Amino acid sequence: MIIGLVGEKLSGKDTVANYLVSKNRADHFRFTHILDDVLNTLSLPVSRRNEIDLGMGLRKIFGSHVLVEALHRRLLKSKNETIVVNGIRMDEFDIIKTWPNANIIYITAPAQERFNRYLSRHEKADDGVMDFPQFNEQDTTPTELTIPELGKKADFRIDNIGTKEELYEKVDKIVSKIN
Repeated sequence: MIIGLVGEKLSGKDTVANYLVSKNRADHFRFTHILDDVLNTLSLPVSRRNEIDLGMGLRKIFGSHVLVEALHRRLLKSKNETIVVNGIRMDEFDIIKTWPNANIIYITAPAQERFNRYLSRHEKADDGVMDFPQFNEQDTTPTELTIPELGKKADFRIDNIGTKEELYEKVDKIVSKIN
């Protein structure tokens, strides 16, 4: 079973992925793992801006499917029955939908809620330094603009506006429908 996650930044994709890893012993693959490996190798900061720029540059130079193909090669090595593919963007969505047993969940939350999460998270080098208008401006980059449209095509939708426990209940209901 492949569970793909698409959603705006800080909508709860990582929380859902980590929950699936702990509850279902899933393997977790993120597109940003590939980008972060490159950024670390180049001794560049792992920031959202650098991930966006690197991802767009790789797509432009090596083709729009370069990241999804690299991620697919990684997940083919997994022996797990449950795989989580996190951070689906752009035309990666349509490719992942062709994979056997793939279901995609759209996770969304209001911009102010996501910004509040951003202020307290320090995963990336540029977390917590932007104001609300700058935070919203990132939603206008090519990798982010299409997320709501992809969400409309997803198999399931989660509005992540409650507690973690409520989020987990929603995830459990979806996983039970998939099974």
